[in-house]
Amino acid sequence: MKSENRISSTVSDIGEEAAERFDDIQSSITESVARISSEAGTFIRERPWTAVAVVAAVGIALGMMMKSRD
Repeated sequence: MKSENRISSTVSDIGEEAAERFDDIQSSITESVARISSEAGTFIRERPWTAVAVVAAVGIALGMMMKSRD
């Protein structure tokens, strides 16, 4: 019975630690996405035609890759 309690306690501790790590990772990713989004918005406002060119180039590249799969 004691070993079952220890196993249950250990599993509970691991679950709590995993939840804390998940929260830390989620927070870090959220902050990174917000920063990147802000920087992308600034870039687009400062250089709209460059942004259009980048999007067009990416679209052409993706189109060529998808076409080569056929």
